Amino acid sequence: MKRLFPLALVALLFVACGKTETDNADTDATAGSALKVTALLADAEANIDQEMTIEGTVTHVCKHGGRRVHLTDIETNEKIRVEAPEDMPAFARELEGSDIVVTGVLRETRIDAAYLDEWEQEILTAQNEEEAEHDHAGQDLAAHEKEMNETTKEGEDNDGHVEPQGLDAVNAMRAELAESEKGYLSKWHMDCVTYSMTDGTDVPVAKPAEGEEGHTEDDGHQH
Repeated sequence: MKRLFPLALVALLFVACGKTETDNADTDATAGSALKVTALLADAEANIDQEMTIEGTVTHVCKHGGRRVHLTDIETNEKIRVEAPEDMPAFARELEGSDIVVTGVLRETRIDAAYLDEWEQEILTAQNEEEAEHDHAGQDLAAHEKEMNETTKEGEDNDGHVEPQGLDAVNAMRAELAESEKGYLSKWHMDCVTYSMTDGTDVPVAKPAEGEEGHTEDDGHQH
């Protein structure tokens, strides 16, 4: 018995070490299998509603609630929107400029002429309601529009580029749709399942800005 014990111990250690190496190999393979945003979008239609792992640089964090970020392939400037589900903490603003790895489900939104007509009508209705409200209150509409222009920065990235807003966005998509052979535009986003920092550091925790507690973001149509 005294001679069998060391042999059993050696065998146990051998099995344990072998299992650890396998687990580490699997982890490394998962981390290394992350796609660049450009590669994901190049074959997006083949992966609709599939769970994918991608990596990129956060170039924008939504300032109203932190429920979405733009993940960008810096080499090509291709980007995709990543959305946090309700049961996931908001993205911290400190993520801007950081490299992250995201696992999520790829989703498609198809934009056709009917979609754009509906979107345009929603914008016009909202504008008319705002104008009526401010006229009734005796406020200067021009001053109100200036204020709105100063605060509408949701599409702005770190490079200073501002995406078209409102009717400008609708008209830009109409022009893009006219050149499409499919009859619709595919706009892609990912529903985030989990994410981590590429360098292995802890993910920053989002801190609600003053006056934002309880705010629910509603961007209407997403693009």
